Amino acid sequence: MSEQLKTYRGNCHCAEYVFEVQVPESSKPKECNCSLCYKRGALWLSPKSENLHFVKGDPSTLANYTFGGKTWNHKFCSKCGVELMVVGHITPPQPGEQKEPVIGVNVRAFQHGQGMDAWAVERDFIDGQSFGKPYEPPKFTGPEPKAVVDGGKLYTGGCHCGAVRIAVKSKPFDQITGRWKPIQCNCSICSRHAYAWCYPPKEQVEIEGEDNLEVYLFNNKLFGKVFCKICGVSAYNKLQPITEDQINAMPEDRQGFVRVWLDRIPINLRVINDLNVNDLGLEVCDGYDREPRYVEP
Repeated sequence: MSEQLKTYRGNCHCAEYVFEVQVPESSKPKECNCSLCYKRGALWLSPKSENLHFVKGDPSTLANYTFGGKTWNHKFCSKCGVELMVVGHITPPQPGEQKEPVIGVNVRAFQHGQGMDAWAVERDFIDGQSFGKPYEPPKFTGPEPKAVVDGGKLYTGGCHCGAVRIAVKSKPFDQITGRWKPIQCNCSICSRHAYAWCYPPKEQVEIEGEDNLEVYLFNNKLFGKVFCKICGVSAYNKLQPITEDQINAMPEDRQGFVRVWLDRIPINLRVINDLNVNDLGLEVCDGYDREPRYVEP
């Protein structure tokens, strides 16, 4: 007797793409530690092709990124950067062989409150690092950040394809306490990208390849979520240009909030080389229930 299926609804953040997927009720997502899945924090469920339906948006128009042996195609929204699915083969088809591709759907894109909490769900692990040639992380070639940080060190990293590279001079991230300690957030956008945030002052950061970045704006459009146009990996949070007159026109409590961020640049720790955010024990703060609430499409 076949196991009963459960339906989940998901979408990219900007709602250009909305899908429904059916998987067995006992399904556990798989967390892959390969170089790309780690940077994205992706969690995969593998439905049968006939059990995945896009109710909005044509999946063939999703942006595509592949690497290494090019046996897997990672599909993400080019507007908001959210990865929805991966399509490919564990072993490539032989010449003349008809072989249906494997589909993976990213649990991070599932809508809130459906019983699949990406931050807490029990999961299986895939050792993706063991497949293919070892990944060569992007090398930062620009000038070091100008800041002098007592007890600090230089961290470097970038997106997956190397078009965007970042250098951060900081204390070890597990030693930062208080207001600016690194955290994760379960809000509608942070949960879909699995961000792990640190908040260094701008003078502690240098960025190369900004021309290769896409900025996604939503809600009050003050902060842009920034991701690589080529591979879709999210890099940092960018305060949009704002004048002193615009700040002064805001409510007083909002003015203080914005001024704090004029001198800081939130960096996604998943892009840092030789760092595993899973080892940091980061707190997950509740950003989802803050007003205004995100409307699930």
